[in-house]
Amino acid sequence: MAELEVRLLSERREGLLVELGRIVSEHDHVLVRQRLQPDARGTSLTLVLRGPDERRAALEGALGAHPRVIRYESTGCLPEVAAVPPVHEVVVEPERVHGVPRALGFGMPSGADVARVERMLPNLAKDYPRIFPWLINLEYAVNAETREASLHLAGRRAGAWVFRRDFALGARLPVGDALRRIALPALRELVAADLRGEQLHIRGCPLCQPGGLSGDRFFCGFIEGLLADAVTSAMPAVNEVSCHCHGSPECVFELAP
Repeated sequence: MAELEVRLLSERREGLLVELGRIVSEHDHVLVRQRLQPDARGTSLTLVLRGPDERRAALEGALGAHPRVIRYESTGCLPEVAAVPPVHEVVVEPERVHGVPRALGFGMPSGADVARVERMLPNLAKDYPRIFPWLINLEYAVNAETREASLHLAGRRAGAWVFRRDFALGARLPVGDALRRIALPALRELVAADLRGEQLHIRGCPLCQPGGLSGDRFFCGFIEGLLADAVTSAMPAVNEVSCHCHGSPECVFELAP
């Protein structure tokens, strides 16, 4: 697969990346990186995309024909880059709730599009902490019925990777200490976050827009992945208490009792 760089001009930037990201995903490409810049006529957006050569022409045609794009340029294919090694993770036996598996191994919530998530993980690791374009691509790439579970899986995988990278050499902690010393610093790499009591608050979540769909299942999974091997208690489950997309000023998370 080759990387393709395109430049687009639009009159306004609000929601532009999300709308074009849908087209990118529909044509089996992923967003590698992007750059938004002001322009005298609106906003200039540069995208570097990766996907199958046979879908390139259709993708370029769809992007150029989008009603919000007033000018489109392609700089052609970029040199192919070496693949990033996959992010590996230890899989444990699933928990069972009333005899039903709660997860298909650690970090594999039932119903997730595991194949798409696994293909995305090397890109999350490569671009971390600039991961939200990849997660927006994932939202549009999976079926509606697998969206939340796929975000949850991506969060667990990412959280477990960050824990191993940054925190694995420490001792296991009580829940409150783990939230303060592990979950909060890790979240602050990605978003504006605070800890109040034992609740984590996120302001301006990039995955949760008012009136849209909630992306908080990613953060539930991310916190679970961070804390699974960090706390002295059993494997944590994280609940979404409130969400910005439903009108709350912040997204709020807490560990299930």
